[in-house]
Amino acid sequence: MSKEIRIILDELNYSIGKLNEKEKQGKKLNTNQYWYREGLKKAKDIVLNVDKLTK
Repeated sequence: MSKEIRIILDELNYSIGKLNEKEKQGKKLNTNQYWYREGLKKAKDIVLNVDKLTK
């Protein structure tokens, strides 16, 4: 895995984790935050799949 892909995945995981932590603290995510998190998860899946294809 390239350095660039690791950086992208770290950033995606950080953002997803911040939203998950907020939810764990008992705060409800608003609709935009929920869909933003879902989009981040899909972006993470895409990056991982692209990495697999480029090997």
